[in-house]
Amino acid sequence: MPVLAPFPAGDVPRRRLRRLKSIAVLPTLFTLGNLLCGFAAIHFSLVATRYVDTTEGGALPPPLLERMLPTFLACGAGLIILGLVLDCLDGLVARATRTTTNFGGQLDSLADVVTFGVAPAILTIAFVMKELAREAILPSPISAHLLGRVAWICAGIYVALAAIRLARFNVEHAEVGFDHRVFRGLPSPAAAAVVAALIILQEALGQTPRQVIAYILPFVALVVAFLMVSRIPYRRFHRVYLLGRKPVYQVVVVLLVLAVFWTYKAPTLVAIVLWYAASGPIELLVRRLRGQSRAPAVAAPDADEATQRPAESG
Repeated sequence: MPVLAPFPAGDVPRRRLRRLKSIAVLPTLFTLGNLLCGFAAIHFSLVATRYVDTTEGGALPPPLLERMLPTFLACGAGLIILGLVLDCLDGLVARATRTTTNFGGQLDSLADVVTFGVAPAILTIAFVMKELAREAILPSPISAHLLGRVAWICAGIYVALAAIRLARFNVEHAEVGFDHRVFRGLPSPAAAAVVAALIILQEALGQTPRQVIAYILPFVALVVAFLMVSRIPYRRFHRVYLLGRKPVYQVVVVLLVLAVFWTYKAPTLVAIVLWYAASGPIELLVRRLRGQSRAPAVAAPDADEATQRPAESG
């Protein structure tokens, strides 16, 4: 007597499942680099919370590494920015080498959830904990302080909406007629860059401005989280400002921005990411006031771009 009953004839699969036998090495390495940047940013955020001073008699002496380099929080924020650069490069390399695949797109989204979803949220919690611990404001769902609970909830909402944003992007990217010319909603790398840039900026500020940023950062994360899942159109930065033939004045503006960035790195970075995050709502408001309802007209996508793997920053 057989232990397991045989499958009915109609239930036997007629075709073997397709197995993944090879992957594109170079784009995958860039994507994994993006993922590892997110992992390292989370690690530095956790290390920063280890040196939190909750006493009223002054700050703990910083560890040797923080005296030699920027703080652990700044390192974590910088790694998120590096992950953004790698996220841009993996899509560009995949298109340049004609190795865009569905596997690459799925891996890219998984890496983005970590680097641009989980890492900024944990960085926000670590920063609030480090700056406001002496005021008994510790981010937690069971914190005794209202702001501590609110900060944790804002970070949790950010993670959830970042994951929804990336899943929605993957689903819509597979649909026929998907518009590659604009983003619908703020891209997750740009949202993460807003959080990271503010944390980098606070390194150059005094104690009072740092505390102000610590109070408002959870709410900034909440705002950009809702911008991610909105339907507000955002221009693709590289297509509008860097690729193709542009007016001469635009080249001059880019050179001026680079010069200012070289002198004032953190403030310029904050200004750029906040300007991009606000550009979508501002352009939408201007079009509504002018009676226009369509998204801004930009150049049609290239043939390769119409079939590229999903990439939030590409």
